[in-house]
Amino acid sequence: MLRFSRRTPLLAARRACSLRLRRCISSTSSLQTTIDTQSTWSKLQSEAREAIASSVKRGYGLRDLIEQRVLSHGSLADGLSATIGAKLEDGATGLDYAAMCSAAYAADASIVDAAAADLERASLYHALATCVSSAVVGEALTVVPDAAFAGFLRIYLFFKGFHSVQCARVAHFWWNQPNGSGRWIALALQSEMSDAFGVDIHPAARWGRGITMDHGTGCVIGETAVIGDNVYIMHDVTLGATGASLHHARRTEMAGMGTSLDHDRHPKIGRGAFLACKSTVLGNIQVGAGATALVNKPVPAGYTAVGSPARMLPPKPNQTKAAPSGAPLPLDTSYVVFGQGMGI
Repeated sequence: MLRFSRRTPLLAARRACSLRLRRCISSTSSLQTTIDTQSTWSKLQSEAREAIASSVKRGYGLRDLIEQRVLSHGSLADGLSATIGAKLEDGATGLDYAAMCSAAYAADASIVDAAAADLERASLYHALATCVSSAVVGEALTVVPDAAFAGFLRIYLFFKGFHSVQCARVAHFWWNQPNGSGRWIALALQSEMSDAFGVDIHPAARWGRGITMDHGTGCVIGETAVIGDNVYIMHDVTLGATGASLHHARRTEMAGMGTSLDHDRHPKIGRGAFLACKSTVLGNIQVGAGATALVNKPVPAGYTAVGSPARMLPPKPNQTKAAPSGAPLPLDTSYVVFGQGMGI
């Protein structure tokens, strides 16, 4: 429990959150290069052992689930292969999605490292969300953590946004195999991922590390999109092309001048972006940070884009920005907001 002045408890709370946010960001600024995948896996297994020690989490088959997805495996690569494979398995096609994942992880360990970074970053938002749910009573402010992001295990087992990103990483690996030899596998993963998780992510899209896809439902990410490190993506986000760029790409293909990849037509989302719900970002533009509006022009660093079409609002000095949930967000990034001033 934290105590603040009776006259300005919320202002004091925001300042305290801002200070905590700066410390969290400072301590994780090099997250994408310092992740120890084995350490992440060890923490996940420790959480799994603690979970099955609880009588509540042992019932209704939950113990078996935790053992099958975590404790029966010796590495994050093996565990992820089993988890993603089970999520995608439809029982009709006979495709071995677990083997697709396992082969990709064995060939490129950086995919597993990126998954560990995703887990670490998502769990970090638990710390950043400690100011989301609070109650002011007299001079006291009780800060309640957002339990949904507590630890790794819940994210690993149940968060389909996390599963979607891991599928997209594996599909991207297969898409880039020499001479197009893995593209049928990539397309199979894309198709099943769309059915299972309600997202449509082109296998050619490029991903940074430390990605958090919250909810995931309705996300559409185009072929030449690039998502930087530590990007936060909520539901119904579209990283798409404009009609003009699609017309150009199809003319290029019809003329025998190459594939659609020869025409770079999707957004480039910079490090630390926050893409809030219903963000629509179109065309080959640079976005310095988050979005929830119709954005068809560059967003300068530190600015907030509001509305549809978006208008640019300059940053205000020393003001902490917030997600629609109320969680504080990094001070050195720009945001795009749908509607009446959310997150400004």
